[in-house]
Amino acid sequence: MKPNDGPIPFKDYEDYVRAEWDKFLNEPDRSRAALEAIAGINLRHALDIGCGAGQELLPFVTQNGVRGVGIDIAADVGKVGREMYAEREPRALVSFVRASAENWPFPANSFDVVICRLALPYTDNRQAFAEVARVLRPHGRYFLKISGVRWYLLELRKGLLTGNVMSFIHAARVLAAGVLYHLTGRQPRTRIPSSETFQSEWLLRRELNRHGLFIKGKAPDSNRITPSFVIVKETLTSSSGD
Repeated sequence: MKPNDGPIPFKDYEDYVRAEWDKFLNEPDRSRAALEAIAGINLRHALDIGCGAGQELLPFVTQNGVRGVGIDIAADVGKVGREMYAEREPRALVSFVRASAENWPFPANSFDVVICRLALPYTDNRQAFAEVARVLRPHGRYFLKISGVRWYLLELRKGLLTGNVMSFIHAARVLAAGVLYHLTGRQPRTRIPSSETFQSEWLLRRELNRHGLFIKGKAPDSNRITPSFVIVKETLTSSSGD
């Protein structure tokens, strides 16, 4: 459920994140692809942004000695995650921290993997990317899933067809913010038109490259509505020949 839908009652939220955990386990291609993407990396620490129950860390923390950290702005961050890990993977080394996507309490070059799935539209993208580049070790991997323009066009259409005025207005505002972001290079961070925005691969390349982050490919669950990318932290010099 998206943040604009309002607070989720805890029981509903618990059911939701448990379902997301099971959904992840039922998509083994995602785990295999994540492990293939980090082949050759001495994996020690992984970070999940907007973590929910932290299931995205599973491929990494189930390896011997790898430590995972999940961060979320939710007041009860980690409550369900700790229960799930205690129940399903008690030997995994996972902790949870309350933090925003733009300001992390971690030292530079402290993670080999950073994960962010569908949280980017609600963040200050440039600041969030700066934090990823700061904490990610050289040649580390950044797994990013975004809500593309088609996500909001579908919401706009659904709102129109069902008469859901609030959904229609929300989608229209996000689309307006996204157009401004793409045209001007400045991401709106005010309520009008919207502090939420869509991204595109073209925009991501522009923003990521400023921080030494480069898209290397798509993840198996990538689609036209919510594209997924595998991103590598490199120096501008080492990337110039790609």
